[in-house]
Amino acid sequence: MVTGGRVKHHIVNNIRRAESTILFVGYQAEGTPGRILLDGAQEVRLLGQMHPVKAHIEKIDGFSAHADCDGLLDWLADIRVPPRCVFVTHGEEKAANSFAKVLKERTGWTIKVPQYKETVELV
Repeated sequence: MVTGGRVKHHIVNNIRRAESTILFVGYQAEGTPGRILLDGAQEVRLLGQMHPVKAHIEKIDGFSAHADCDGLLDWLADIRVPPRCVFVTHGEEKAANSFAKVLKERTGWTIKVPQYKETVELV
């Protein structure tokens, strides 16, 4: 997502080069530099400076280490005693709500998508 580490330096060293391609192979969350680049930004702020985008920006889908909806449902199918509540806390709001709806329909469990900074007391 280009939010930390060496990748920021690699991109800064190549983003101005028209002969370069920056290839994303994983999901890029909203608001991250990776997503900003994929959305077609003409410049991006990295390492405290604005950099014009001259490199080709591309993406290959299918290399994520995260399970998709079906993978998560398969994993959850092994739970023999229904949990009191399942909290869906990963993904952007639209995807989390969509997954929560499917999970509720398939299992009948209590499902909750907490809001940002929401506190839940577990008793």
